[in-house]
Amino acid sequence: MGQQSVTWLPQIDKRGQPIIDIRFPTAACRACRVRRRCTRSKKDPRGLTIRAQAFHTALQTRRQSQETPEFLKIYHQRAGIEATLSQGTRRTGLRRSRYKGLAKTHLQHILIATALNFLRLDAWFNEVPIAKTRISRFKQLQPKPA
Repeated sequence: MGQQSVTWLPQIDKRGQPIIDIRFPTAACRACRVRRRCTRSKKDPRGLTIRAQAFHTALQTRRQSQETPEFLKIYHQRAGIEATLSQGTRRTGLRRSRYKGLAKTHLQHILIATALNFLRLDAWFNEVPIAKTRISRFKQLQPKPA
């Protein structure tokens, strides 16, 4: 709404990355009629946190590279692997070993992989459709392309 920021404070975030914390005047924010668009706070003014330009540029470059066909091909391979690991975790307790020792744990992993293959074969023979990926609530809010 045309307000000018009061302070720009260079800081370090939780991960040790440089950020800039921007604050706006308290009096201007309290009197603003569209305050709910900027902040959820009842008393504090609006605040923005931005990354240093080098980090912001690197982030934007990475986001653009994620739109390329090469990235999507690699991502689809990873999604298949992630689905297998997720199924193993949910159905068989893959993250916990019942045994002590590397040899017995390795044997457990082989048996789990075999069991998952049998589960998938059973689903394939019985023509059980593959479940669609859940769409997050945030993604559901995204406007549909025209």
